[in-house]
Amino acid sequence: MIRPLPHCDLPELFGEPAAYPRAFPILDRAFDAVERALDILGVEDPASLRSPRPVEELLSPTALPEGTLLVLDPAELRTAEVDVEDTVKDERLGGSVFLSLPHADELGTRARSLRELAAAATTFGFNASLNPLPVARVGRVRQVATPLHLRNYRFLLADTPGFRVAVVARALPSGGFIGLWTGEPTVLNEMRTVLAECAEAPGHSVPRAAPPVPVLDGVESERDVWKQAEDLRAFRVVREAQLREIARAAALRGVALRREREAKRVKRAATGS
Repeated sequence: MIRPLPHCDLPELFGEPAAYPRAFPILDRAFDAVERALDILGVEDPASLRSPRPVEELLSPTALPEGTLLVLDPAELRTAEVDVEDTVKDERLGGSVFLSLPHADELGTRARSLRELAAAATTFGFNASLNPLPVARVGRVRQVATPLHLRNYRFLLADTPGFRVAVVARALPSGGFIGLWTGEPTVLNEMRTVLAECAEAPGHSVPRAAPPVPVLDGVESERDVWKQAEDLRAFRVVREAQLREIARAAALRGVALRREREAKRVKRAATGS
């Protein structure tokens, strides 16, 4: 399980969505739309949903930026982050990565991955703690004190040649989070501008923005990549529904068999056989 997203201590963060700091305007509009859908559904804990599909069905076609997937499950959020980190480490194409650093108590399980990530790309780790993480544990990760307006988010932005993607989660006032996994270029550019400015403020040198995905067979743009991701998500949802039906049929058959056995037992007892 991943730790809950940190909350700011400012009282205004716990009011209506409009009172949140707006670090990423495009993404925040999407987060607000998802929050409204959750309110309509009466869902207080998004992680309790077996699938994001009920929420997605309430959203308008333009609520989420193109090529953006909704993530509500903590395990899926961390899996998405690991996928991004592993791709950056495997490709080793340079560029930059901006991410929220784990708390010190989580560092034991992630320190090696962070060191490897920083060896593959210039990595800026945003630290919400007052104390920097030990350099011996995080290697060449360039630590940045997380500014107040970013403390309501958990983010990982990979800005590497041919692979530009972000996984972002925003904390909910009542607990839990809403996550978005996106490859939309406008969103990525907006995020990168905000995060690069924060990294440059204490004197870090930030690499130039990476070029977009190159033309490949069957993939001419980032839009094609994320269309494939949406298709896979749809297939996964269909597969989940099929598995639920199979499980339900098996359970009903189990009940029927138990009833048949009980009826036979009662019949034998009545006939003395």
